[in-house]
Amino acid sequence: MIETTEQLYQAIEQMGRMQRLLESYRNEILARNPRNFAMLAEGPLEQLRQLQTQIDQYVQRLEAAA
Repeated sequence: MIETTEQLYQAIEQMGRMQRLLESYRNEILARNPRNFAMLAEGPLEQLRQLQTQIDQYVQRLEAAA
């Protein structure tokens, strides 16, 4: 759960890392083996979903407090 602005920035940075990882997988694996790409991409995609949910919840709490 994100509770501070610092944690928000960390979550955003982590999302960037996951996106770069997916891009790397796409460039290096997708053309050679789409099935492996799909399997490897599951983890980063789930992490991105979780981080986005946490960011959304944090923003909603800020809006409710305003």
